[in-house]
Amino acid sequence: MTGERRPLLAFGPPAAGDRPSQRPRDMPRLSKPGARRQGERLTPQFRQLVEAFEAERARFAADMPDEVDPALVVVFDLAGSVKDFRNAIDRIEGLEFLSELLGDRADPDDDFHMTERNKGRTDGAVPHSLYLVMSNARAIDELLRLFELWKQDQSVTFTHGLGKFKAAFEQLTAIRRWGPEDRIRETGLLVHWQETLDLIGQSTSPVVVEVELWHRRSAEARTAAEAHVERVVADSGGRVLDRSQIGEIGYHALLVELPIQQVQTVLNNGAGSIRLLTTDEVMFVSPFTPMSIAPPTLDPVDEVRLPPGVRVNGLPRIALLDGLPFPNHDALTGRLVIDDPDRVGEDYPVSSRNHGTAMASLILHGDLSMREEPLDRPLYVRPIMRPHEFAASNEQVIPNRLLTDLLHRAVKRIAEGEGGRDAIAPSVRIVNLSIGAQARALVRRMSPVGRLLDWLAHSYNLLFVVSAGNYLAPITIPVDAAGDPATARSAATRAVYDATMLRGILPPGDALNALTIGATHDDGFGDINVPDTAWDITDQGAPAHYSATGPGVDRSVKPDIYHVGGRALYTRPVIQPGSDSVSIDLAQSATTGPGLRVAAPGRRGATNTTAFTTGTSNATALVTREADRLFDILEAAPPSAGDDPLPDAQYHPLLVRALLAHASGWGQWGTRLRGELGLSNQQARRHLTALLGYGGLDTARLGGAATNRAVLIAGGHIARDQRHTYELPLPPSLRSRAEWHRFTITLAYMVPTVGHLTRYRGAKVYFATPDTNLAAGDRIDAEHNTVRRGSLQHEIVEGAGAMVFGDGGAYPIHIECMDDAQRLRAGNRVRYALVVSIETAVETSTTIHEEVRARLRQRARERARERVQG
Repeated sequence: MTGERRPLLAFGPPAAGDRPSQRPRDMPRLSKPGARRQGERLTPQFRQLVEAFEAERARFAADMPDEVDPALVVVFDLAGSVKDFRNAIDRIEGLEFLSELLGDRADPDDDFHMTERNKGRTDGAVPHSLYLVMSNARAIDELLRLFELWKQDQSVTFTHGLGKFKAAFEQLTAIRRWGPEDRIRETGLLVHWQETLDLIGQSTSPVVVEVELWHRRSAEARTAAEAHVERVVADSGGRVLDRSQIGEIGYHALLVELPIQQVQTVLNNGAGSIRLLTTDEVMFVSPFTPMSIAPPTLDPVDEVRLPPGVRVNGLPRIALLDGLPFPNHDALTGRLVIDDPDRVGEDYPVSSRNHGTAMASLILHGDLSMREEPLDRPLYVRPIMRPHEFAASNEQVIPNRLLTDLLHRAVKRIAEGEGGRDAIAPSVRIVNLSIGAQARALVRRMSPVGRLLDWLAHSYNLLFVVSAGNYLAPITIPVDAAGDPATARSAATRAVYDATMLRGILPPGDALNALTIGATHDDGFGDINVPDTAWDITDQGAPAHYSATGPGVDRSVKPDIYHVGGRALYTRPVIQPGSDSVSIDLAQSATTGPGLRVAAPGRRGATNTTAFTTGTSNATALVTREADRLFDILEAAPPSAGDDPLPDAQYHPLLVRALLAHASGWGQWGTRLRGELGLSNQQARRHLTALLGYGGLDTARLGGAATNRAVLIAGGHIARDQRHTYELPLPPSLRSRAEWHRFTITLAYMVPTVGHLTRYRGAKVYFATPDTNLAAGDRIDAEHNTVRRGSLQHEIVEGAGAMVFGDGGAYPIHIECMDDAQRLRAGNRVRYALVVSIETAVETSTTIHEEVRARLRQRARERARERVQG
C-alpha cells in the first residue's frame, strides 16, 4: 500500500572530486604466436593484397588511364583489439581509417587462445575486432615494409605514432579485402531477396536496397565514391532514388532500385556475381522495405461520446512523426498543429488515416475506454507516411526516401529550421516515433537510424520515445501443448523466448539515447468473454507475445520499459492429424475488443468513430503522454520555502527518461518466467533482462513521492575522471528496524556517440555499485553488468534486514565518468539526471518523506550560512 502523495525533492549540489582509480582486474589474457609464426601465416595474405592492387591497377589503366592507383578497403582482423590503433592507421600516407566492427568470436587454437593466471590455457572463445581501412598500393607496400621489420626484430622502434602497428601485428589473425559477403553480412539481404523471389516468381518488378557507402573524410572523396557507385548501378540497369550524407553520424547512403535479374544472379551464383557487391566504395547493402501498417478494421465502432472539440492554445511540447491524422475527428479537432512540407496530405484519403489518428488519440486522450483528461497543449504532427501504392487502406513510410534522411530533416526542421528558415516548433521537447525500419534486428552494430536518434537527442536535448517493434507472425507450439489455453500459454512463452534472436528490437529502437518501449498485455476494456474460436494465452499485464524482445546493441537493456499495449487474443488452432506442431495466429478484435480504444477515421462523414488496437506503437504513445505529465510536474510552481529548487529545464528531458524508468519494475514477472522457462543458472538474470528490460511502468508511482516514500532528483554535468557524490538522508524511523524497505537508483545521461567504432559510446557515465551492506538488502531485477551498457542505469536494492546508521546517516550515490570509445576532451562534460528513492511499507512508517525533507532543508540552511560566512 502507498501512502498519501507527496512532491519530488531536490538533492542540492553534489560533492565533486576525482574518480578513484580502479585496481586492475585479473582478466583472461590473449596468448599470441611469435613473429616467426606470424610471418608464416600472414606473408601469403600480404602477397595476395599486393596482387589484388596490381590487378585493380591493370583494370583501371584499361578503363581510365589517368587513374592508376586504386583504393581498396582492407580488413585488419585482430584477436582482441588495440587501443587507439585508428590513430596509427591515419599516420601512414595512403591509409584512411573507416570503421571498427565487432568480429565473430573464434574458437581457440594453438596460435590464439585465452589464458588465466591460475588455470593457464582455457577453452574460452577469442574475441575479434575488425578495423576497416581505405588503402592505396603505396600504403600497402609501407605496411609490408613495417611487417618485415617487425618480423626480424619485435623490439624495433617505428616512427613516432606508428608503434601501435607492432601490437597489431602481434594480434593480426588475418588481413584481407572487404568482400561481397562482408557487405551483406547480418543485413538479411539474401533471406529477403529469396522471400521476394518466392513471392513474386517471374515478375519483372525491381527491388530496392539501401546502399551504405564508407563515409570518407573529404567531400571530394565522397563525391567521387558516390559517382562511381551510381555508374555501377546505372550499368546494371538500375537507378538511384534518393541519396543522403549526414556527416555528424558518418552516414553516406544511396537508395537504389535494381532489376530483379540482379537478385536472381546473386541467389544463383553468390554475392560476388554482381558489381554492386564487389564495389570497394560500398560498406553494406540492406533490403529496403518501408514500414507498412494495415488498418485495424475497415468498420470502426460508431458513436463514442467525446467532449465537444475545443481549440487548445499554447505551444506544442510533443512532436508526432507518423501518418497523417484525421483532424476533424471529435477527439482531435482543435488539438493538432499539422506541418506537411512534403505535401503528402494532398493525396491521403480520410479512410487511410488510421495509424496517425490512433497515435494522436492515445497521446492526447489515452485509452478512450478510460475517459481520462486530455492534454492541454496542441500536438505537433509531421506526417512521414502516405497511403500504400497498391493497398490504399494501408499506410507506409514515404517510399523512395531514406528513412534516416527523412527523420533527420524532420527533426532538424522542428528544432533548428531548414532552408534558411527558423525552427518550426522549437518548444518541442518530446518526439514520439511509433514507427521504424521494417528490417532485420541488429545486435552487433547500431543501425544508421539509431545513430541518428542518438545524435539528435544529444544535439537538441530531446527525449525520443520509440516503439520496440511488433512481431505479428503466428506462434508455433508443440501439438501436445495445444489442448487448452493454460498449456498453450506456457508453450507460447517458451516459443517466444526460444526465438528471441529472431524477434529483436527493430531500428531505431536500438538507439541508446532514446527510451524504447515494449508492450504489455493490458488495456482498459474490462472483462472479456473470450469466444470459442479464440484463446487468451498471455498473462494479464505480462509482456505481450507480439512485442519485440532485447537485448540491444552490445547487450544493452532494450526495451527500456514496458507499458500498456492492448490485449491480443489468438485463434484457437485446428489440429491436423499427424502434426507435430501448430501455429497460433492473432485474432481479429478491432471492432469488438479487447484492445486500446482509439479514434478512427469515420465513414460517410462520421467524426466520432473508434476502433480497438494492440501494439508497441500504442504503448509508446501512452508513455509519451505520461512523459508530458512529468514535464508539467517539473515545470510547476517554485518549491516550498526551505526546499532546494528542482533542476532547471536543460535537465528535464533526461529527468523524464529517468523518472519513467524509476517507476518501472519486474514485479512478479521474473519469478514466474524463471520457473516457466527453467532459468535456474547464474545467467538467468541476464536472460531475463533481455526479455523484460527494466519492467512495467507503474503510473501510480510516477512523478511523485508518498508519505512512506521519498523521491529525490538531481541534474548535473560531469567531466572525464570526475566523481559526483550525492547523499540520500536515511530516515531515523528505519534505523535498526528489520522491516521491508527498498532503495531505487536511476541514472540517465546524454551519451556522446562515435558512429564508426565498435564501442560506440564516446564516454561512460554510471553510478558505482550500491552499498548493499548499508542498505541491508540485495539487488533485484535487471542484471548488474547489463545495466551499465547503455545510457540508462536502473538498480533496485531491496531487503528486510535492520539498517545500522547513526544520527545524520546518509546513503551515498557516486556518479562517475570515464572515457569509453574516445577521450572526452578537457572542457567537455556529459549531462546527466539522477533519481533516487527510499521507501518502506505504510505499516512501518508514514514519515519517510518528511524525515528526508527535513534533513535536506537543514543542509540547504547550512550551505546558505557557509556562503554568507564565505
